[in-house]
Amino acid sequence: MGYPIEQIREYSMEQRVDTYDVGPDSKLRFSALCRYCQEASERHLESVDMGYTRMKREGLVFLIISNRAEIRRLPELGEELILRTHPRGTMGASFYRDYELWAGEELLVRVMQDSVSVDPETHKLLRPKVFFSYGVFEDTRTPREERNVRIAEHPELPEIGRRTIRYSDIDYNRHLNNAVYPDIAMDVVPDAWRERPYTGMQIDYVSEALLGEELTLRGGETENGYLVQGYHARGLSFSMLLR
Repeated sequence: MGYPIEQIREYSMEQRVDTYDVGPDSKLRFSALCRYCQEASERHLESVDMGYTRMKREGLVFLIISNRAEIRRLPELGEELILRTHPRGTMGASFYRDYELWAGEELLVRVMQDSVSVDPETHKLLRPKVFFSYGVFEDTRTPREERNVRIAEHPELPEIGRRTIRYSDIDYNRHLNNAVYPDIAMDVVPDAWRERPYTGMQIDYVSEALLGEELTLRGGETENGYLVQGYHARGLSFSMLLR
């Protein structure tokens, strides 16, 4: 089945910033930003008959490795947005996709997302060629300057909180949903950092957190911004850096 080339290269969706998407400052939460991106990606794949149900049935799902946001300003309550997403190629096992949030002619936020394809049962890593074998998206190389660089681990940072993973936190992949991690991190960020006008945010998903596990949260200022890292009994689970 053929699809218009513009439908493959770009997918757009309208998004209104609702009350449950913002924090006390009436600005978009990072968790909502991650959720918007996740929804746009899923809708894009569904539009070319490659939705989650089909992919899982055929032995393929995507796991997000990193979301890196460049922020001009965060959307505010009630704003009407257009979210555009484009496949941006591969590097090694990683598949890159970008997202742009527009308010009219104003670009507010750009997110670069790095994900990998895995077997839904074993979580065994699959090479991107398995996904590209469907013949819809092109196998191109992501430009070096656009690739995400993993946040360095800082185990020496002080403990600033703990969080147990609850039933309401987990998703259809049976682990902590990617959009919940930012809320967990922001709960322990100092007020002085919550009130800043952000220019960037990056969150790396290192090792999935499971139902019932407790995350030990470590955080503090680094040369690159304010860093929160969550550890479960198996090691580092996630890192979130604010700038």
